[in-house]
Amino acid sequence: MDDRILEAKVIEFKNYLHRIPELDKELPKTREYLISYLEKLPCEIVDIGGDGFAAFFEGTAGQGNSPTLAFRSDMDALPIEEVIDTPYKSIHSGVMHACGHDGHMSILLGLASWLSENKGDVKANVLLVFQAAEETTGGAMGITESGILKDYSVDSIFGLHLWPGYPLGTIICREKEFMAGTFVLEIEISGRSVHIADWRQGVDALEAGAAFIERAYELETRLPDEIFRLLRFGKMTAGTGNNVVAERAFIEGAVRAYDDATFDFFFDGLEAIAQDLEAEKRCKIIMCRSMGYPPVINPSPLYERTKKTLRAAGFEWFEPNAPMMQAEDFSYYQTAVPGIFLHLGTGLEGKLHSNDYAIDDAVLMKGVKLFREIVNSYE
Repeated sequence: MDDRILEAKVIEFKNYLHRIPELDKELPKTREYLISYLEKLPCEIVDIGGDGFAAFFEGTAGQGNSPTLAFRSDMDALPIEEVIDTPYKSIHSGVMHACGHDGHMSILLGLASWLSENKGDVKANVLLVFQAAEETTGGAMGITESGILKDYSVDSIFGLHLWPGYPLGTIICREKEFMAGTFVLEIEISGRSVHIADWRQGVDALEAGAAFIERAYELETRLPDEIFRLLRFGKMTAGTGNNVVAERAFIEGAVRAYDDATFDFFFDGLEAIAQDLEAEKRCKIIMCRSMGYPPVINPSPLYERTKKTLRAAGFEWFEPNAPMMQAEDFSYYQTAVPGIFLHLGTGLEGKLHSNDYAIDDAVLMKGVKLFREIVNSYE
């Protein structure tokens, strides 16, 4: 298939998928569209329940006789009302592909089309993974736990994210630490409510909460600059009125880092702060933490091979000096098999998760070519 024809098809895929965004694991229209296309191609479709499905293309050497490469796309959208009026604007009120997942799916369908057209010339086995719930509960974990990567003897897995703010087609990637591991923090502070005129007889949970945040931020500064980390609080609620000492305060925040030692430093330090404040302020502090996604760590050997392949194919490669503090559930795949995650510049300045997010359609074919070059490098 001529690349111009394939590019037109990929843009058609994206436009259709952009019109039917769906949330979390409830993706009936999205799945139906993807599977109805893939069913026409020489591949095996494997259902993985609510977490997604996969399409397996066997290479010329046969399964077990050549490497198996996996490529992942996320499928879910975001609860955002789209404001840009286009012929392919979302038809689902309050739901929008505001993070490029429609493009990611289209790129994999484009790769599937190319694999189908070149079935007799592709040595490597290819597993295309379509995953739900990237924006919510991390569907990648369910995919890895299903055992499909082991069942199909996947050697390496690759993923990309369309990324605004960089030139069209530029690859943004970093060896080792690339995207952050996360923990969510929830802190509940209990005091005693009294009228503010008698504040000394009360226990001010709001005051204790403010002190907790101030000391937590000071804790973060004790780490050396070369340790990549983040500790911030995004929400605090307290009290019932302007003339009443707050009996309860609730704080929500996040820790982001790349290794267990850094997470332990924060958790131990925050526990110590809580104990000190309980003694000083006579309050009760309960701190809960829940794990988000592990960090995205691009392994050195696979990183160097991928970088060499794609630079030789003409792609510009930009390596940031520091990793990003956004999180990505692609990291679950990297806990099962070696994997590379990268960003692909869209050439536009819009923000991810914004109601006017858009891409330059030319980036879609660049994504197909990127994955195609990786497949060809395993001949």
